[in-house]
Amino acid sequence: MKLLSHVCRSCLLLALLWTVPAWAEEIGWPGSIEATRSDADASTPPSAGWVDVRLPDDWSKRWPNYDGVVWYRLSWDQPMPLDDVALYLGYLTFAGEIRVNGALIARDAIRVEPLSRMWNVPRYWRLPPPLLKVGRNTVLVRVSGLAQYTPGLGPVRVGDANALEAEFRSEQWLRQRLNLIGLSISLTVGMFFLVVWLMRRSEVAFGWYAAGRFAWLPVAWNTVAISPWPFATTDAYQNLIAAAVPISIGCWGMFVLRFCERRWPRRELAMWALLLLSASWIILAPHDGKLAARNLANALSVLVVVIVDVAFLWFAWRGGRPDQKFLSLTSAALIIAGVHDAMGVAGVIGDTTNWASLTGLMGVVSASVVLAWNFVSNLRRIEGFNIELQQNVDQARRELAETLSRQHTLELAHVRLGERVSLAHDLHDGLGGMLIGNIAALEQGPENVSSRKMLDALRELRDDLRLIIDTASAQHYGENSLGELLAPLRHRTSRLFEAYDIALHWDTDRLDDVYLTNTQSLDLLRIVQEALTNVLKHAQARRVDVEVRNNNDALTLEVRDDGQGVGKAGSEQGTGMRSMQARARRLAAHLSVASQGGGTLVRLHRPWPLTGLR
Repeated sequence: MKLLSHVCRSCLLLALLWTVPAWAEEIGWPGSIEATRSDADASTPPSAGWVDVRLPDDWSKRWPNYDGVVWYRLSWDQPMPLDDVALYLGYLTFAGEIRVNGALIARDAIRVEPLSRMWNVPRYWRLPPPLLKVGRNTVLVRVSGLAQYTPGLGPVRVGDANALEAEFRSEQWLRQRLNLIGLSISLTVGMFFLVVWLMRRSEVAFGWYAAGRFAWLPVAWNTVAISPWPFATTDAYQNLIAAAVPISIGCWGMFVLRFCERRWPRRELAMWALLLLSASWIILAPHDGKLAARNLANALSVLVVVIVDVAFLWFAWRGGRPDQKFLSLTSAALIIAGVHDAMGVAGVIGDTTNWASLTGLMGVVSASVVLAWNFVSNLRRIEGFNIELQQNVDQARRELAETLSRQHTLELAHVRLGERVSLAHDLHDGLGGMLIGNIAALEQGPENVSSRKMLDALRELRDDLRLIIDTASAQHYGENSLGELLAPLRHRTSRLFEAYDIALHWDTDRLDDVYLTNTQSLDLLRIVQEALTNVLKHAQARRVDVEVRNNNDALTLEVRDDGQGVGKAGSEQGTGMRSMQARARRLAAHLSVASQGGGTLVRLHRPWPLTGLR
C-alpha cells in the first residue's frame, strides 16, 4: 500500500505542475498576437473581429463548437540587422497556411474536410532580408480546424536562425522521427512476439503483448501521419484512434496479468467492459459531443492504465521475478505519459507532445530485453539440464557396463557350471549306471558272465562315452548343427546293428539348419540312442527305420521297428523309458511310444519355435 500511495502522490504532483498556465510560453513571442474567425473560402483575413490571444491557443475555449477557419496575426518590431532571422512554428491543428508580410511561405495540402493532420509537425523557415523590413513585421497564419479536436495554433518564435533551427531540430526529432522509429520498432517487435506466441502457445503473455502492439499502431501512426487518407472525415479518423487506445490498454492489462501469472476472470471482464464502453462512447457520440465524450473516455482509459500499472508494480515488487521488476519500471513511465496526454487532449496543459508514443518505445525496448532475458535464462537452464543429463547418462552407462560385465561373468560361470552338472548327470546316468550294473553282475556270479556279454557291456560304455564326448566337444553354442552331431551316432549304431544282422535305415531332412545347445543336443541324441538300445534288447526286430526331420512347423523324430511291439501303456515303464520322458520334457517336446503294425513306434514332436533353431 505504501508503493500505491507514493505513485498516487507522484501523479498528483505531476498533474499540478502541468496545470501551469499555458500563456507562460507567450514570452517567446516579442510582439502582439491576435485572432479572428473567417469564412472557410476567404483568401485574406477580415478587417474586423480581431481579439488578443496567447499561444499556444485553443480557440474552442473562446468560440465553443466553432468549426472553420481562424486567422492569427502575429506582429513584431524587427531591428537591424535583417539577415540570419528565422521563424519557428511548433504546430497547428489541423491544417493551414503561413504568410510573412503578405508573402506565402507554406501551405498545407488539404484545408477542407478531411483536413491535413499537421498537429504534430514543427516547422522552420529562414526569412531572407527581402522578406523582412526594419520596424513592424507581420506573420499571418490561417488555421482550419474543428472545435472538438483542440483547434488552434502552437508556440511561434522569431529570432536568431541558428538558435531556432536547434529548437526545430529537437522538436522534429521528438515529435516526428522518434515516433517513426518507435512505430517501426513497435511493428517489428509485435511481429516477433506474435511469432513467439504462434510457435509456443503456452506463452500467452507474449501473445497479448503482440496484440497490444498491433492495436496501438493507429495511435502511433497518428503521430507521424500528415494525410487524412483513407478516411473521408476527421471524425472517422479519430474514431479509429478512439477504438485503438482502449483495446491496446486492455491488451496491456492482460499482458501484465499473464506475465505476473495472474488470472482474474471477473475483473478482466469488468476491465474490458469499461474500455469498450469508453471506445463506443466516442464512436457513437455526435460531432458536437466528441470532445466531451473523448475527455470522459480518456479519463476512464487513464484510470484503467493507472490501476493496471500500479498493480504491475505491486505484483513485481512483492516477491516477483527479476524480469517482472525490471519491466514494471516501464509502468511508472506509462502512468506519467497517460496522465500527460490526457491533460494535453483536454486542453488542461498546452504541451501536445504525445508522450505515450515515447514511453511506448521505451516499453517495447524493455519488453524485448525481458524476452531476451527469458530466452537466455531458459537457454542456460537447458544447457545446465543437458550437462546434468549427460553426466547422468555417463554414470548410468558406466554402471550398466559394470553390471553387464558382472552379469557376463556370472553367466559364463553359470554356463560352465551347468555344463559340468550336465556332464556329471550324463556320466552318472549313462556310464555310471552301466558300470554299476556290470559290477553288480560280476560280483554276483562272475563265472556266469560270458566274454560276449562282457564285450557288449564294454561296447555300450564306449558308445555312451563317445556320445558325451561328441556333444561336449562343441565348446560354444551353435558350433555344430544337429546333422553334424548325429553323424557319429549314426555311424556307430549302423555298425552295431549290422553286427546283429538288423537292417537300420536313416532318413534325415534339413538338419544342417538346426543348431541346439549342448544340453539340448545331448538330450535329443540320448533319446535316439535309448530307442535304438531298446530295439536291440527287447524288440527282436529285423528292420529299424529312423527319421529325423526339420519340418516347417516342428522338429520330429521317429524310430520304427518290425519287432514284437510293446505291452499296454504303462506296463513297461522302465528306467530307460522314464529317462526318455524326462529328456523330452526338458526339450518341451511330446514323446509317445506305441505298438504299430506288429512293431513299435517311438515318436518325438517339438513344435516351433525351438530354442536354438535358426
